[in-house]
Amino acid sequence: MDLTQELAGEASTAGASLVGVAPADRFEGAPAGHHPAELLPGARSVLTFGIRLLDRILEWPDLLKGSPLIPEACRLDALNALFYKRSGYDIVNDRLNQIALTLATQLEDLGYPSLFFPATYGALAENMPQLPGMFSQRHAAVRAGLGEFGLNNVVVTARYGPRIRFNSVITTAPLTPSSLLAEKACLGADCRLCLDECPGQPFSLTSEACRDGIRADPVSRTDWSACRRSQVTNACMGRCLRVCPAGRNGAGAGA
Repeated sequence: MDLTQELAGEASTAGASLVGVAPADRFEGAPAGHHPAELLPGARSVLTFGIRLLDRILEWPDLLKGSPLIPEACRLDALNALFYKRSGYDIVNDRLNQIALTLATQLEDLGYPSLFFPATYGALAENMPQLPGMFSQRHAAVRAGLGEFGLNNVVVTARYGPRIRFNSVITTAPLTPSSLLAEKACLGADCRLCLDECPGQPFSLTSEACRDGIRADPVSRTDWSACRRSQVTNACMGRCLRVCPAGRNGAGAGA
């Protein structure tokens, strides 16, 4: 078994649902500061992996209605803070970070300098909401052949739709690249549910959304202030992921 297969197997055993590898040259044209070689001199590969989200987690606004234990007045706040954010973000991110640390450590032990960034910045992101991501996990996932950008800029995979979270290990190891996505996963303009079902309407499509082929880059601009306001006023966190038909009932390529 070669090193790429060994690492992919370890990631899967540790809980990863999808694993792929992008060579560093697939990131050519990345914005300044985001190319793997700018983050790790000599970087040759980016190993990206994702953990799928449980469908019931995304249905959190409908849970516990009529419960004798949870008053309706605080039900949504409790589910959002104690269920969705923990089960849909924190716990998944913790596992992603643990997998990344294990793989990066193994690679360094073999003599290949490696690094990873936390899957999310937690309190740092809340305190500095304008802070850009230090590395784009979405771009890495697309360039590793795991999916394509949907109309709302979330990565859509054939098997799980957008209901998956990612992390990556950047390394100097010459890993075997995965093939890029061959068939579309996002149904695009024929669907639009991720846009039409969003109460905050924070997305504005660009002309790129109308092109054929796999979307390797975002096709919308996102008003993050409007998105955050809608999450508070409409309890809509995860709705765009829930309504996407890709990866369900045969919708989306390869589902």
